[in-house]
Amino acid sequence: MATYSVQTDESALALLGRRMAAFRIRSNWTQAQLAEQAGVSKGTIERIERGDSVQVINLIKVLRVCGMLETFLAVFPDDSPSPMQILQMGKVKARKRVRSPRNNESDASAVAEKPGKYTASDTAPKAKRKHNTPWVWDEDK
Repeated sequence: MATYSVQTDESALALLGRRMAAFRIRSNWTQAQLAEQAGVSKGTIERIERGDSVQVINLIKVLRVCGMLETFLAVFPDDSPSPMQILQMGKVKARKRVRSPRNNESDASAVAEKPGKYTASDTAPKAKRKHNTPWVWDEDK
C-alpha cells in the first residue's frame, strides 16, 4: 500500500475522485443513476470525480449508495470503552438519590407517628380548637 502523507489536499481529492469514478464504471452506473440513488445532483457526482470540494453530507450519501460508508467511518474507529467494560473497570459510581432536607414536619405527619386514638382537634391549629372531644360525622351541621 502506498503512503499518501506527502500528498496535497487537492491531489488526495483528485485520487478519491478517480477511484470513485472507476468504482461507478465497474458497477455499470452512469453519473445520473448514482446521483439519483444518492439523492444528490449529477453536478455533485461530477465535482467528486473531478476532485473538487463537496459538502461532507453529499459525500456520505454517495458513499452509502456505493456500500462504502462503513469503510469511510472506520477511518476513525470508536476506541471508547463499552458500558460493560466500564462496569468491569469499576469506574461507575453508584447513583444516589438526592433528597431535600426535612425542615418542618407537618402536624399531620407528626400526629401519624404517635400511636393511639386521635381526634379532629389533634390536627387542627390551636387557634381553631373549640373543644377536646372526638370528631363525629355531621358534627358541623
